[in-house]
Amino acid sequence: MADLPKRRRGRPTKEEAAAREAAAKAAAEKDAKETAFLDELLSRPVGPRKTKLQPDEDTLRALAEIARLFGTQEEAAAILGVSPRTLTNFFNAYPEAREVWDDGLMHAKVSLRRKQMALADKNAPASIFLGKNYLGQKDENHTNLNVRKEAAEMSEDELLELASRARKPKAEEKKESVH
Repeated sequence: MADLPKRRRGRPTKEEAAAREAAAKAAAEKDAKETAFLDELLSRPVGPRKTKLQPDEDTLRALAEIARLFGTQEEAAAILGVSPRTLTNFFNAYPEAREVWDDGLMHAKVSLRRKQMALADKNAPASIFLGKNYLGQKDENHTNLNVRKEAAEMSEDELLELASRARKPKAEEKKESVH
C-alpha cells in the first residue's frame, strides 16, 4: 500500500477543495452535454423514420440515454420514429444495440440506488416506493395464526377451523366483522 496522508477533520485543504470543485464542475458539464443531446432528440418531431434504423453512434447514444431514464422500448421506438416491433427486430439483429440498451438500464438502476441511499435518511416512504418499483425489493409477508397447541393435540374440528382461517382472504374477514 502507498503511504497515504492521515485523515484530517475540519475544513478541507485548499487542494482538496479545488479538487472537489473541479470534479463537481466536470460532472455538471457532463450532465449538461447529456441533457442537451436528449433535449435535441426529444425536440425533433415524432413521425415515421425516413431511413432504416442503423446501429450508428447517434442511434446507440439515443437508446442509452432513453434507457438511463427508465424509458420503455415503446417510448424509445416512438422517439426513433419506428414501431415497437421494428425496435425489437433491431435489438435481435444488432446485439450491440441490445447491449447498449441493457447497459443504460443498469446505469439507471445504479443511479437510482445511489439516490435512494442518499434519500433514505430524509424520506423513508419515497425510498421504499422507489426500491419496490424499480429495484424489485419487496416486503416480507409472514402469517402468524397465534396457535398455542401442537397439531397433534388439536381435534379435527380445531384443525379444520385453523385451515379455513389461513386460507380466508382479508376482504372476507372484514366483511364478516362488519356484519
